[in-house]
Amino acid sequence: MILSLTIWSILKVFILIFLAIYIVFAFVVMRQVQLMTATLEVGFEGQLKFLAFLHFLFAIAVLVFGILTL
Repeated sequence: MILSLTIWSILKVFILIFLAIYIVFAFVVMRQVQLMTATLEVGFEGQLKFLAFLHFLFAIAVLVFGILTL
């Protein structure tokens, strides 16, 4: 079996790796927001946590979409 590696297939793999790394970044952001809201009281901790969680879910959805389309 001959594997044909084109620039596009290599690019697709790098895009998927980048999206996986971005999920790690989104998780770290979510964790930092949790630590920040535990330390500081600014009055809208719930909204911040919700946005961080929404960002994390969006990053997962983008990876899944990327896997399905690429």
